[in-house]
Amino acid sequence: MTNHRHMSSIQFVHAVSAGLVLGLIAGCSSSGPVMESGGKIPQAAVNDGPYAVIDGQVQAVPKIRMGEPKVVRAILEEGKSDNHVMDHLRHLCLDIGARLTASSNVEEANFWAADQFRAWGLSNVEVRPWGEATVRFDRGPSTGAVLRKTGDDDESFEHARELEFTTLSWSAGTDGPVRGRVVRMPETIEELQAAKGTFGGAWVLHSRYQGGRQGIRGVGGQLRARHRLRHEMRRAIAAGREPELPKVFTYPQDGVSGIWSGTITGPAIPGRTTDLAMDVLIDESGTPTGVISFPAFGFESPLDNATYEDGVLSFDWQTPQDVRPTTFEIVGNAIEDSFGEGDEVYTIKMTKEEVSEEFNPDEYIMYHVLSEGPAGFISSSRDERVWTTSIERGMDLFKISMERVGIDPEVSIRDSDYRYINSDLADGQDVWVEFDLKHTITDGPFNMYNTIAEIPGTEWPDEVVIVSAHLDSWNGPGSQGTTDNGTGSSVTLEAARILAAVGAEPKRTIRFILWTGEEQGLLGSAAYVASLSDEERAKISAVFVDDGGTNYEGGIPCPPYMQDYLAAATAPTNGVFFSQTDHDRLLNDDNPDNDALAGYLNVNVRTVESIAQGGGSDHASFNKVGVPGFFWDEVGRADYGYGWHTQHDRIDLAIEEYLVQSSTNAAVTAYNLACAPGLLPRTDPTQEPDGVADTGR
Repeated sequence: MTNHRHMSSIQFVHAVSAGLVLGLIAGCSSSGPVMESGGKIPQAAVNDGPYAVIDGQVQAVPKIRMGEPKVVRAILEEGKSDNHVMDHLRHLCLDIGARLTASSNVEEANFWAADQFRAWGLSNVEVRPWGEATVRFDRGPSTGAVLRKTGDDDESFEHARELEFTTLSWSAGTDGPVRGRVVRMPETIEELQAAKGTFGGAWVLHSRYQGGRQGIRGVGGQLRARHRLRHEMRRAIAAGREPELPKVFTYPQDGVSGIWSGTITGPAIPGRTTDLAMDVLIDESGTPTGVISFPAFGFESPLDNATYEDGVLSFDWQTPQDVRPTTFEIVGNAIEDSFGEGDEVYTIKMTKEEVSEEFNPDEYIMYHVLSEGPAGFISSSRDERVWTTSIERGMDLFKISMERVGIDPEVSIRDSDYRYINSDLADGQDVWVEFDLKHTITDGPFNMYNTIAEIPGTEWPDEVVIVSAHLDSWNGPGSQGTTDNGTGSSVTLEAARILAAVGAEPKRTIRFILWTGEEQGLLGSAAYVASLSDEERAKISAVFVDDGGTNYEGGIPCPPYMQDYLAAATAPTNGVFFSQTDHDRLLNDDNPDNDALAGYLNVNVRTVESIAQGGGSDHASFNKVGVPGFFWDEVGRADYGYGWHTQHDRIDLAIEEYLVQSSTNAAVTAYNLACAPGLLPRTDPTQEPDGVADTGR
């Protein structure tokens, strides 16, 4: 998932009652077991026949003819008994490694995936350029350590503590190991004067906390802001343009200017609630300027096209999902707002902090610190995870110059490492560190690619079901890009291999796409969608995206008029995959509703009022233009947030039994929809004049 986002969907299961007998449907035939009351079936009977799971309850499979039963059985058998998903994942994560967009690694992965598709016999395989990057960033092995002196000279050291850290992608590294004493970054003019002459060759430690206007940004936003500040001050040094001593900054008393803080609550936010902050200033022309941010995710956006009149602040908000025209009505020192509908409602509550003025000496201090030639800078991730992001976001990142990379590295270290260093400094001890940051910066341009392959349809080849995932990842030290999103990429590859291995001949074309540029803003998928004509978009039945980590494809959200198709398409997966670990975990939890199907890796088709137009992964690029895009609900015991964009995103997080289910389910679902009587319905038949849903056929 994207940095901006990269926020995973929350699972909602709405219980409904059922009392049905399973029948002959969805490409598998069996008389099926009789369910107990309340829609539950005895655990021992789960494997006796196909069934659908709709809103958390077992249901009869909708009577829609899907794929050939013998082919569906072959897919299930191949997926269970000869699954290669872990082979793909090991190659991506161990042999290639983390796959930053526009890097050498992701380019290697693009072409390797194409070779795999060709070897399996897929058609129309291509590595298709979607954009160019002006500068390539490749990260090599990087190390950092606190050193302990073992002698009186400045050359006798041993490693006292290994550090876990990251740096901004597309930022400067070091020319080999760089050792230096740690000194604190001054926060006042008085501290700067007292520390004058100590910064040359030193690693400069930023304060863990940033107050005032800088404080509304998250860790990633602060890293970017400091990188920009250093870039500007290096230019000022080169021009001999020393900043003036700062003046006290006073917020105008206009009702909106100031620092706002609060929360946003909604379904796509991990834990449903996260902090929200906003900094607003009405400039001399009366135009609001500033930023709004998600501090916990390091995601901030400018207040674009902003206006303020009669207590109403209006602006275009680049959220992690989409650009949203936003209006905040300000009542006193409070803002309360909500947007969305149905299950997709978001609620915002913020209050203005009591800050009337600020004294910001950052430019002046940074100018004089840089003038002494420090080795680099150190800051805290404020967590035991360190999150990797980049010096810019979106397509702006791929237009930067070599100069914009800068020459001053900053390492963001985990909080326990920061406290270790800070404690020794507080005790008056000298602290030495050494970093070796292998960053290779190469002037471009370089193509960025999506990898595409097909199994052509036999009857309606111009109609398409898309199975996809993003191939790119972040590339912080330690990360292998496993759960975001080597897992989804490997699931997509294995779904293609399974279908090719059983000789599946779908009636519609099944297209497999591995996107890049997802982490920078869904760029590869957006470019692909933009390249399609209206006619081509109309003939896409559905787009599936696997980008939720190493859990299994345990559900899919859809409006009621799509429910029957998706329930029939996913039904063959149900009752086939079983996890003893999950069985034991769920059987002993506090929810008796889990007991009947405990351990079965089923697919729950859950009802939502409508498909959300936004989203934090590549399905959103399609939903924005009316093409049904689906982000699989990933269900299971893995903690997605532990690895997301951090140093922990490594192969040991992968859960093989879940990926086996996901790759097989992706193959089954795509094959069934590719053989269905029509395209997946896009409209509610009750809203159509003739009462028939628009299925494109």
